[in-house]
Amino acid sequence: MRTWAPDPAARFPAYAWAWPQGGLHALLSAAILADLEEAAGAFRRWRADHDLIADVGFAEQRLLVAISARLPPALLSGSERALLSGLERMLWSHSTVALRAAAPALRLLGEAGIELMVFKGAARAAVDMRALRGRYASEIDLLVRRNDFARALDLLAAAGWQGGGGRAQLNGVTGINLKDGGKGEIDLHKYPYHQPVASDGDGAGLWARSREHVFLGQRVRVPSPTDRLVLAIAHGGIDAHKHSDWLVDAALLARTGEVDWPLFELLCRERGIVAHAAIALGYLHHRLAVPVPAPVMTQLEAGGRQSTLRLWAALLQARPK
Repeated sequence: MRTWAPDPAARFPAYAWAWPQGGLHALLSAAILADLEEAAGAFRRWRADHDLIADVGFAEQRLLVAISARLPPALLSGSERALLSGLERMLWSHSTVALRAAAPALRLLGEAGIELMVFKGAARAAVDMRALRGRYASEIDLLVRRNDFARALDLLAAAGWQGGGGRAQLNGVTGINLKDGGKGEIDLHKYPYHQPVASDGDGAGLWARSREHVFLGQRVRVPSPTDRLVLAIAHGGIDAHKHSDWLVDAALLARTGEVDWPLFELLCRERGIVAHAAIALGYLHHRLAVPVPAPVMTQLEAGGRQSTLRLWAALLQARPK
């Protein structure tokens, strides 16, 4: 039987020092473990110490939606099923309304000939809208070609989308959050990562590997599974588990069998996130039995220790607060 108690051997600067523990680990286990009986057991262990109404914040709600979508009624009590289903419907409705409110913005940019890429949380919805049942996504992370960023921003501003910061301050930004005054919210990105690197250029590799989908009536690109896994870790691995459903995304991607692992390692090295990847994938692989090739884990774990400062920074950024 798995345990939810902190591992006393996981002391700084071991990678496991930054892994989810306690209740967060139990929720992630329920959302990720392939064995649904074991996942349900993890949920019951979490329920023994938590009230589904009084003790649940928004971060927990997002994981509970993932749990509700995957655990069949036979593995849950009647009251638990009812509460989880109610939460699932509430967040699904919120996501659906918010995404549809952003549809006119996508259409506006598409009609202007601006190529669009949807990534991060909304990417799962872009591939299959049914994923909203188990993945909360109320805002759209939208990447445009770097040279189209200013024009895209001007078009959206003219259509009533507003964001913080002045127009003259945009040269140094990687993206900007925009709202339409109602339910719609878009994070418009010039770069897909927080820290662009010299090799980015116009992100030719990312765009070339992406796949086309129809999302909210508009043709968009979605990053390849390999890029989506790198992006999940690059963004989610630095926010100390403000939200944790990016790890659920990462587990699903690793299980697809579509990740190009040599390319994944190369991209992590380019981004300087090898230690972040070792933390995230080490947790998924060693604690939750998510399949990651052993040579990949060996390379990541060794590579993440090559720079002490980067390792320490990654551990502090990744450890749940």
